This record gives sequence, structure tokens and C-alpha cells, in this order.
Amino acid sequence: MPTKLCDRMQLGIIIFSLTFTVLILPSIAASDSAGNIFKKASALYMEGKYDDALKQYDSLLKEGYESGNLYYNMANCYIKKSNIGYAILYYEKAKRLIPSDADLRANHDYAVSLTKNRQTATVQSWINRQLDRVYNLFTTNGLTIFLSLLYTLITTVLTISIYNEKAKKYAGLIILTAALLLLPSSYILYERISSTEAVVVNEKAEARYEPFDKATVFFTLYEGMKVVVIDRNNHWLKVKRSDGKTGWIHNDSIGVI
Repeated sequence: MPTKLCDRMQLGIIIFSLTFTVLILPSIAASDSAGNIFKKASALYMEGKYDDALKQYDSLLKEGYESGNLYYNMANCYIKKSNIGYAILYYEKAKRLIPSDADLRANHDYAVSLTKNRQTATVQSWINRQLDRVYNLFTTNGLTIFLSLLYTLITTVLTISIYNEKAKKYAGLIILTAALLLLPSSYILYERISSTEAVVVNEKAEARYEPFDKATVFFTLYEGMKVVVIDRNNHWLKVKRSDGKTGWIHNDSIGVI
């Protein structure tokens, strides 16, 4: 084998080894460490040491790890501690990542049933209820992919129909069907991205007309209620209830989903 070729191969091996050591190996080690922490936290949960388990789970969040199972386990710890607000908060976080999980939905519904002074939900039309039932199965990323596929389908069908006379017979029907799916999907995705939902984590939170302590109380929110954050002013958040009423509350009274 020529000397120059050997030198190049050796240089390539050295570069690969350095890359593996500097970039790949630390990520593998970090992943392994995270897995061990997760197992330790789960073991603590099984032993009934919920506060200790939460400390372990929280350490993973601080390191930047996020998963539906992590949030789900944290919510289970809080429900065992009878901390309904935080339980619902983390169930809601988990639902955004693993929305189709049956155990998650059941535990979330159970936590909601434990809330006191539950806010009456707004009455939805049959169509809205069906849309919610379908789209709640999609994560935000999943819905984005679905929309991308619909755009691709419409573009492809239009292109083919230009050059193929036979395809024109079906192009209109396909495009119409895709458009009917595209419109509600785009609206749901826009709502998810543009709105910031939150859950009341304190026993109760007084919503005021203006963002300061001495402002008149407009209404009271209770632990576990879900609201939408529509404005911020220092440590005050303007939130909207499901019935449309808005008010200002302290930011330490709620947890953003």
C-alpha cells in the first residue's frame, strides 16, 4: 500500500476517533446517565418517596430532557401527594407529547374530577366536539407533518393534472377533500402555536381588573383550572377563562403548559 494512502487512512482514523471522543461519546454517556436517573426516580416512586422522585425527575428537566413519560410520571407523583394543580399541569404537558396514551387520558380525567369548584365548561357544538376528539390525538409536530403532507398532495395533484387529461377527472375531488382537511387543521395548529395555556397550581387565585395588588377582584380561579395567557406585565399575567372572562393574576399562581 502506498505510503501517502496509509498516511491518509491513519489521519482519517485519528479524526474519527477525536470526533467520537469529543462529540458522540459524551452524548452517549449523558443519555446513559439520564436513563439511570429516570430508573432511580421510578424506583423511588414505587417506594412511595414521591418528593425524592420529583427531585430526580426535576433534575432531568433542568438538564434539558423532555418526554411525555417524564411529565406523566411527575404528574403521578403529584397526584399521590394530593397536589391536584401540579398533577393536572404535568398531565397536560404529557398530553402534548403522547396524546393517544390511554392511561394518561384516564389519569388526567381522574385528576380533573378531584378539583374543587370546577369551572363550568363552555358548551361546544357537535362539530367542535368531534374536531377536538380527532385533533387531540395529534401532537403539534404530528399536526405540522400532516399539514405538510396535505400541501404536498395538493401540489402534486395539480401538477399531474396539468400534464395528464385523465387525472383531471379526479383532481378536483382530491383537492377539495384535501382542502376540507387543510382548513380546520391549519386553524387548530394556529391556535396551539399562538396561544399559551396554563393551569392554576395554587388552591385559588384572585383575578383582578388591573395588574396590581390593590385592584378590584373580578373573579376567583381555583386549583386545576385551565386558562389561556393573553398578556404579561412584570409578574402579572392576564388570563382568559373558558367562558371568555379575563383578569390579571400573579404569575406564581399558575404553571404554563
